[in-house]
Amino acid sequence: MYQYSSADKQISIHTLTKALNRLGELLQKENKRLELTCCGGIISLMHFRSRAMTQDVDAIFPANPVNKQLLIRLIKQVGEEMGLAADEKSLWFNDSVSFFGLETTSNVVIFQHPYLTLKAATWEELLAHKVHASRHDKDIQDAVLLLKEIKNKDKEQIYESVKKYSPFVPHVPEPLLRKRFDGVWNIAFKK
Repeated sequence: MYQYSSADKQISIHTLTKALNRLGELLQKENKRLELTCCGGIISLMHFRSRAMTQDVDAIFPANPVNKQLLIRLIKQVGEEMGLAADEKSLWFNDSVSFFGLETTSNVVIFQHPYLTLKAATWEELLAHKVHASRHDKDIQDAVLLLKEIKNKDKEQIYESVKKYSPFVPHVPEPLLRKRFDGVWNIAFKK
């Protein structure tokens, strides 16, 4: 597992798009197509366009160890070529979300290259992670955007999804999770 270690290094959409295209080119040279599920800042940056920068790409890496090692090697190569985090403990594109996993994949394509497709997890699962984290204003803003994307469900149905997909680590007691969810709902719908 990798974790982006430097909070002061941010990646713009231009740089990230260039890096992802380079990663796709390298996968093409290896004749390997990958489709990965993502969460975190990349969704806000590349789908919602609600922020100018992100720290990294959080994705679930392939379960196949050969494909995983290939991907890590190519991510490091792109990082070195472009001056992005590329050391063993810190990668610009990482699987730091693997410790709690992602259970879903949506049809929302965040990035497309013939050899690299990045999709978002479902809005409900992404919302659960943002409500669970609530580390700073960006998490709250992201949660509001995600909440507004969920259609045809009422507040309690959405909250049940948040409970279902909320990561186990670190543990957030259910009353606190509910309080955070209600806070996001109130911001989103001005109640």
